[in-house]
Amino acid sequence: ICKINRKLCEIMIEICKKQDCVGCGACLSACNKDAITMQPDALGFFYPEIDQGKCVNCGLCAKSCFNNNKPTYNEPIDTCVGYAVNIGEQVSSTSGGLASVFMGTILKNGGLVYGCSGENARKVKHIRIEKPEDIEKLRGSKYVQSYMGQIYKNVVADLCADKNVLFIGTPCQVAGLITYLKGKTYDKLYTVDFVCHGVPSQQILNDAIDAKVNEREGLRLVNRVKEGSKESKYTLRLIKNGQVVCDDTYPSEGYITGFLCGLYYRENCYQCQFARRERVSDVTLGDFWDRFDNVKGLANKKDGLSMIMANTEAGKKLLSMCEDSYAHAEWDYEDFIRRNGQLKQPIRRHPKRDQFEKIYAIAGYDTALSETLHQDLKNIRKNILLNTISSIINRTPVVRTIYKKLRNR
Repeated sequence: ICKINRKLCEIMIEICKKQDCVGCGACLSACNKDAITMQPDALGFFYPEIDQGKCVNCGLCAKSCFNNNKPTYNEPIDTCVGYAVNIGEQVSSTSGGLASVFMGTILKNGGLVYGCSGENARKVKHIRIEKPEDIEKLRGSKYVQSYMGQIYKNVVADLCADKNVLFIGTPCQVAGLITYLKGKTYDKLYTVDFVCHGVPSQQILNDAIDAKVNEREGLRLVNRVKEGSKESKYTLRLIKNGQVVCDDTYPSEGYITGFLCGLYYRENCYQCQFARRERVSDVTLGDFWDRFDNVKGLANKKDGLSMIMANTEAGKKLLSMCEDSYAHAEWDYEDFIRRNGQLKQPIRRHPKRDQFEKIYAIAGYDTALSETLHQDLKNIRKNILLNTISSIINRTPVVRTIYKKLRNR
């Protein structure tokens, strides 16, 4: 009888299947008994663990999980490309600087912003900011899973205090917040997600940092940089006291290449339910590269463009609030989908993902990376060479003419 009761208790407190868990922490925030902690697995990904001695089987954790309460998906209402009219915001951002525009508008109107901070590269997490001068703490891409803690509780507290709140995160983090709200809507809440590839764990990132630098403290993380280039480059850049101490640029045999190849994402990322054309947030942002000069009427597009999708009326309202701070041109959503695979389907699971995990457990990050990434690197460098040749051909009329004649013989 005791064994049966214990088994029934285990069934009652299951939040969701482990393979479906995104680690958003909604269950952690929902628990009133402090019975849930987030514990890392072998690769450092956090999953909820329930202390059965504290759990009262109230079910709040399961009710807060979007795997049990499917979120509402919305086809975008309006789509456009654009950039921040403030050149500093545009140049210092990953693409067009629209996230900075949203943050600045909310903060200047007395609101609050929640987003991912890379100020501490070894502990990337969501934080709350309330001053425009703190926007820099959230600016830029961080290719790692941001730790949420009990951030959703803080969001609700600010909403209940009648504050405008902007929440920026991955689609699953936005979905986690929406489900945590248990169907209650707030007129002053604005959610922004971005087109997400997937996320490595903080543990994997820390191993990559250890492979490059000895510093333990004071490292700022940057994964995309613009330096006199129309397009930003992918990198693992670490900055300490304003000085770059590491700049491991794609396609090196390092963290950023493994990330772009999908080698060590969280398991659920390979079956992500949010990698689709319908969205859960009010606004979705992504990169837009106008390589063939198709966008007309935007004077400063050379310094970066964002694709912008207003998915709800709240999203349209947010864009309207910012209308003087960004320039834009309407764009076809189907073109966004053609350009970005994660608006159609999740990234494929790397064929050597299991091998990476096995080697990592025995020999560590460096060995696991070198033994599983070498073929990808060979293919990437070959493609870069071919693309460079193709670019030269397409941009040089004489060479293009000769190439066409030779090809037609």
